[in-house]
Amino acid sequence: MSQQYTIADYLFDRIAEAGATEIFGVPGDFNLSFLDNIIDSDKLRWVGNTNELNAGYAADGYARERGFAAMVTTFGVGELSAINATAGSYAEYAPVLHVVGAPTMAQQESKRRIHHTLGDGVFNHFIKMVEPVTVARAQITSENAASEIDRVIRLVLKKHRPGYLMLSPDVAKLPIYPPTTKLDDSQEDITSQAALADFKQALIEFLPNKTTTLMADLMVHRLGLQDHLKALIADTDIPYTTLSWGKTLLDENSERWAGTYAGVASRPVVKDAVENCECLIKIGVQYTDTTTAGFSQDINEQVVVDLHYERATISGQNFAPIALKDALQALHEVMTSGIEITPKPLCAPVKPHKQHGTDEEAIRQDDLWHIIADHLDHNNLVFADQGTAYFGISDVRLPEGVTSYGQPMWGSIGYTLPASLGAAIASPHKRSVLLIGDGSALLTIQELAVMIKEGIHPVIVLVNNDGYTVERAIHGENQRYNDIPACNWHLMPQAFGADDNNSLVLKAETAGELKAALKKAAMTTDKMVFLEVITDKHDIPPLLVDISEALK
Repeated sequence: MSQQYTIADYLFDRIAEAGATEIFGVPGDFNLSFLDNIIDSDKLRWVGNTNELNAGYAADGYARERGFAAMVTTFGVGELSAINATAGSYAEYAPVLHVVGAPTMAQQESKRRIHHTLGDGVFNHFIKMVEPVTVARAQITSENAASEIDRVIRLVLKKHRPGYLMLSPDVAKLPIYPPTTKLDDSQEDITSQAALADFKQALIEFLPNKTTTLMADLMVHRLGLQDHLKALIADTDIPYTTLSWGKTLLDENSERWAGTYAGVASRPVVKDAVENCECLIKIGVQYTDTTTAGFSQDINEQVVVDLHYERATISGQNFAPIALKDALQALHEVMTSGIEITPKPLCAPVKPHKQHGTDEEAIRQDDLWHIIADHLDHNNLVFADQGTAYFGISDVRLPEGVTSYGQPMWGSIGYTLPASLGAAIASPHKRSVLLIGDGSALLTIQELAVMIKEGIHPVIVLVNNDGYTVERAIHGENQRYNDIPACNWHLMPQAFGADDNNSLVLKAETAGELKAALKKAAMTTDKMVFLEVITDKHDIPPLLVDISEALK
């Protein structure tokens, strides 16, 4: 066995095999020695972040685009800073592997007061803390390294959720044999063929001659089934919708697009299509309070065909285990087999937006997001932070090919800025468009420095509405806890290393200025574009009006 191949080499080779070409994180003395393995790797590149929380957010965005991501932090202080991001990745099905550099085995066995610990000689506190937000965890030792590294990464890939590995620098440098099997060798097919056959027969009996609407959501994207879903839509005539969590899964400019469904906050056309059909086909749907206006959906489960992650149901009858991919394929086969499928007629066309204010007037929230949508193209990754940006963009049509990301389940403000960085690195042929409020940006703005260092060219639309407007809509409209410190936002890129050669800073206070700025941003593809948009602090998107009332 070659003495040059180490446990750290094995780990990072497996990370590369899982799909990552970059690793995010922050150096610390307990991980420094095996960070050298990343630097020396011909398969991986180190992307250092400004803090561990931002590293976790960046890894999350990367994982959403690439299907897997990894980050490295140090023990205690580093990993606990990242745990908020890991929890978000767990809640929103982002497969991120967190590698933590730990004190040496000798230090742990000594039970002495080692820095970055609680000073009690106990070294497993933090691996216990991540248990609820990971699908697999392990402390790597010389005895278990290969099996535990493989087990944890395989579960991350299978469950589409985070995993955790604790690695001491002395263990990292120990010799090991290179892997001889592939990571996907043990990825078993969960589908029961008997359950699948019964499901198909039940579909044949249930679907004919019922007015039908289709609703898609998050899990279609997380499982990489977008093409399968689009093929089903292309081969049928039924109308369709998504929740905001699954926005842009389908063409939103088709006459069959009913709109974004949001419970009582839905527009009448989509509400009727979803709640008054005789058969509602749900694919990968998971309801949350923020996507359904406080679980206000009025859906008769007896008319529902529901395709879940590992099971399917018809009128409440379960068929399991069936992988979502197989259930979707079975649905496609049955719906195109010649049986009578009746599309639910839309009660009215989904009308194009008519601008409420003039180009010379101050920007209004009921125009802002439509104007932004009009300046997007198929190559954009749109990240909307969980405030007015998320609720504003959720209610407008986006161009075909755009990918829209938010975080409505975990809802950690500031997430989207580092996440858009990670996604841009994962998909360098696409351009990130970040939609973020001033309150959210204050939490993670320092990651602008990494964007500039990495040479990516996002369009950042920062909505300056003088504080936490989404919170004002829920409670405390004029309370000072919803205020934030005043900032000179136009100076932020320069403060983090930008100059005229790599950035363009713009500002818009009227609708006309916004249109001109967005047009200029679309044409400036070789620089970061930082666009500050001024809106009134009490002006909120129409969808948020209804949702905030429900959430109160």
